[in-house]
Amino acid sequence: MKKHIITKVGAFLGLIVSGIAYAQIPTSNENYIQSIECLSADCIKQSAAVTYFDGLGRPKQVVDVKASPAAKDVVTHIEYDGFGRQVKDYLSVPQSNTLNGNIIPDPLANATNPAIYGSERIFAEKK
Repeated sequence: MKKHIITKVGAFLGLIVSGIAYAQIPTSNENYIQSIECLSADCIKQSAAVTYFDGLGRPKQVVDVKASPAAKDVVTHIEYDGFGRQVKDYLSVPQSNTLNGNIIPDPLANATNPAIYGSERIFAEKK
């Protein structure tokens, strides 16, 4: 009987450890929704995205985890005016590193890189 209990506990702990090692859970204190899409039948290849929300429930940043060809994060910044309207639609900006789904403090800093967008405007503005 003791052997059977130890086997169940060992299997349970192995399941927890594998879940923690496999999942890329953001560690910030922001409100977010993480979505994972399986790209293969066995779900080994995945596409993960994390959408962060402000205090009013509006999306403020979308982080596509390791979505660039160099396995870096790709971030779409969302900005609102004083009336809560989205006035600029930003292009997605590949980052210089990956934070595994955590919120990027300054997502537009890498947009001025000449290899990415150069001096072009990276947003469409609504008037």
